[in-house]
Amino acid sequence: MSSETKTRRCAIWSAIGELSRRGYLTGRCCGKDRIFDIIAWNRDHVLGLIIRTARTSDIRTCHDEVRRTSALVLDQIVPGKTEIWLYHPGGRSRYDILPGGAIFIREGRS
Repeated sequence: MSSETKTRRCAIWSAIGELSRRGYLTGRCCGKDRIFDIIAWNRDHVLGLIIRTARTSDIRTCHDEVRRTSALVLDQIVPGKTEIWLYHPGGRSRYDILPGGAIFIREGRS
């Protein structure tokens, strides 16, 4: 049985839809040892995404993912930008993964 919950699978497909609307092509990553859930790219950018769901918007629920991915960013192993998209009852929060941790990405209203 898959370790992914239905909620998380829905969040992944929601993210794929959002990226497609922004003009990205996407590839979904599978397997229990994967680092990213989605790799997205367009003419200008490559984006590695980790998609998580939680009961709160607190990034600390993703501590292990932030720690592991920050190390890869520090060693310049991943090309492009790396983000965690955290889906929670209040919506979605985006975090940029940097060598020292994660920083919240403020999104403009459209």
